[in-house]
Amino acid sequence: MGCRQGDQPMATIDDVNSQQKARIHRVATLGTGIFIHLMVCWTVLSIGHMNISPTELFALSSVAIAGFVFLALLIGVEWNLSLEDPDMAVAQMIWALTVVVITSHFALDLKAVVLLSGLAMVVMGANRLTRSQQIFVACYGLLIYMLSVVYLTNVDALGWVTEIVLIIAFALVLVFGPALYQFERNVIETVISDKNVELGKALEQIKELAVRDELTGVYNRRYLLDMLAREKAMADRKNDVFSVCYVDLDYFKKVNDRFGHATGDDVLRSFARVAEHVVREVDCVARMGGEEFVLVFAGTGERDAVRGAERLVAGLRDMHVTRAEPRYRVTVSVGITEYRQGDTIQQMLDRADRALYDAKRTGRNRMVVANGEVTSLSNPG
Repeated sequence: MGCRQGDQPMATIDDVNSQQKARIHRVATLGTGIFIHLMVCWTVLSIGHMNISPTELFALSSVAIAGFVFLALLIGVEWNLSLEDPDMAVAQMIWALTVVVITSHFALDLKAVVLLSGLAMVVMGANRLTRSQQIFVACYGLLIYMLSVVYLTNVDALGWVTEIVLIIAFALVLVFGPALYQFERNVIETVISDKNVELGKALEQIKELAVRDELTGVYNRRYLLDMLAREKAMADRKNDVFSVCYVDLDYFKKVNDRFGHATGDDVLRSFARVAEHVVREVDCVARMGGEEFVLVFAGTGERDAVRGAERLVAGLRDMHVTRAEPRYRVTVSVGITEYRQGDTIQQMLDRADRALYDAKRTGRNRMVVANGEVTSLSNPG
């Protein structure tokens, strides 16, 4: 069953109101175009080139403008919504063409000026029609124009040549005008669409850069905190668990002092690639700053987090620091904890940081789990 407008969702009512406003605007725009055409007629009349009195032209102008006011009122009271064509585009085009043809009938030697001055807005309005509607409107315009010539105008032999030229020009404008206008609009829309796609890609890149560490390409602290907040919310809701590994590269200052900062940067990038290879797609690697990183293992307890850290250490055994000393390796100290119900994010990170501190304090190159377990790592170098 259908529902009354008062029963429709607010979004639907807003859409209808927006469309109705746009329809009234289009009627007003076309009406303005015809008003300008009538002003051209008044100008032609004022220099004595129209076969009509000022009173008759004023009456004709009043009727012409009243037609567009009437169309706007029909939209204002929403009568148009019961029609198959709620824009009433065909009705607007027929009325506009009728006004243009009738006023051109009274023109004398400036008939082409009067006739073509009214077609610009008609062409723009006809762009809203379907192909079949455009053909119908064009045929209607040509028909009433030829009828006005045959039955309302006394045309001599020479005048018929002019009328035939005008009919051809009239037909070309009615048929090809909307097509050319629509073609140009489609070209512009295609360009805009392509630019929007490029803009969307650029925005995605900007968003990605905003959450990525510039040096290593892994996530930054901002993204890490957002992810931990999401994991905490899920863990609280499902009574689940997740774990973090706080990782520090041992004696990293010695790498910088011995091989230079460029090599140190290469080590950080290489470590990031190894860490990303260790974690799953649902996990996260983030750089906290300097040589400190955090690995987040989603839906994972401490036991599995330890195994993840062991895979990280195994990967570091194959990571070269410099070709000048191929046997030189870096080691890491790791602090591990899992989320405990009621934790804040900062409490969890502080616990992992304390575990990391214990790993460094007790000799480095080892893992410490926040529950007190210490695992010594085999020296890779």
